[in-house]
Amino acid sequence: MNRSLASNMFDQLSHGYRIDHRFGPVYDHAPAGADDLTVIRGIDTREAVALNRLGVYFWAQLALWEHSEIRVFADELGMTSSALTDEQWVEQARTLRRPQSTGPSNSLRHLPASLVRTATLLGCALLIGCLFVHWLGLQSNQPIRGILATDITSLRVPTESRLVKSNVGPGDEVFSGDSLLILEKTEHLAIIALHEQRVRELEHRLQQADAQASLDLEWRTRELDRELSDVRTRAHLIQEVNRTSFEHVRSASRTNSRGIATGTGVYAVSNPKILGVRSAVSNPMIFISGASGESSVGVPRLPELPSPVQSRTVLASEGNGDSILSIEARNVEMRLRKLEEFRETLPQQVRRAAGVESIRVQFDEAAQRLTELKALNRDVEVICPKYGKIGQVRYKVGDMMSTGEIMLKILHTDQRYVLLNLPTDRVNEIEPGTSVVLIFPGNERYRGKVCTLPMLAEAADAGGQSAATVRVEPSDKLWPEIPIGSQIDVLLNSDRVF
Repeated sequence: MNRSLASNMFDQLSHGYRIDHRFGPVYDHAPAGADDLTVIRGIDTREAVALNRLGVYFWAQLALWEHSEIRVFADELGMTSSALTDEQWVEQARTLRRPQSTGPSNSLRHLPASLVRTATLLGCALLIGCLFVHWLGLQSNQPIRGILATDITSLRVPTESRLVKSNVGPGDEVFSGDSLLILEKTEHLAIIALHEQRVRELEHRLQQADAQASLDLEWRTRELDRELSDVRTRAHLIQEVNRTSFEHVRSASRTNSRGIATGTGVYAVSNPKILGVRSAVSNPMIFISGASGESSVGVPRLPELPSPVQSRTVLASEGNGDSILSIEARNVEMRLRKLEEFRETLPQQVRRAAGVESIRVQFDEAAQRLTELKALNRDVEVICPKYGKIGQVRYKVGDMMSTGEIMLKILHTDQRYVLLNLPTDRVNEIEPGTSVVLIFPGNERYRGKVCTLPMLAEAADAGGQSAATVRVEPSDKLWPEIPIGSQIDVLLNSDRVF
């Protein structure tokens, strides 16, 4: 609104209004001589009462509304700003408050004129009328600026990936089923990296367990070998005692057969130093002299002839000694066998106790899984869904791509159309199927037809004019190949052009 018109509207308001930062000029109390707001088309009693409640009583107040006031009052009235604009409340209010000229009318005197002058005046008037009509025709057929557009398919990244290969570039013509891009799933690479780390950790643990098992096996083997040596020494001594006992008994038997007593007896002793090792039983047996009481295993001494009582005692003692030595021999033999069996299974038990076998099983399974993952195909092939031309490739080979991002756009150039922002006051000039003329760059003209009309108008522009988006498609020959987004002039009255 220009400044003079706004000043005129303020002059027509009664005193007592105030300027609200949202509603503009409003009254806190009903002024005298308020206008009938229902005169404006679209304002019924409900809207008029709501406007009075908001402090609006005069047409001049509506005439002063700008875009911000229109949006605020539309919200208060439960309307959309586009609906309020379409009903043209502001334009009607400005028309109602437009000042009327009241100057006196001058009466014209009709002067007499000749026939030539009259004909000349009529000819000039006719020519001026024709020129005016032609000017009106040109004004009514002013071209409307449109934008060349097309259907676009945007292909998005299916999963976290890296661009391995690009088979197309901007402007390339592609067909359905063509291979566009080759992607490598970084998620798969991350899983492989985790498994590689797992394999390395298990390998390190396995090495530690092997080293620990080796140390344990060394000292346990040393202790076991020492114990085996002791038991073997004990077994050897028992054999020596048995052999010496057998020789003494046999010698005594030969002597008795000649009428001479050996005088040798068998007694139990508890001193372990006699055998040289720690005994497994409490009473190991050795042979001692029955006459003198001296202990001599290696150098027997011939005693004096014993009495018959002494001979019986020696025989009884020999029988008891043989039984104890047999038990000791069996115990030592059993102990020796168990130690040798344990010696054979010791390495396996030490490794099991150190967890080597368990860790090795885990390591083998992880290594096998890693091999299977590396053998899987990690590439993803992006296939063209339909015919078109590549409009944009956003990534280069080697770039990392996040899930959901647009990686390329396909322009379907066989489905081009023009989007036309038509002022709503000219929407009645066309309807679906109406033929229009499109002026391409270079003044090339092609025909098109209106495909669709919108149900809703767009918001008003800076001049208060609302517009509707109309789609125009080709109707005859193919349009020239020009960049999508180029500006196209459209003439609605095509009959005046062709």
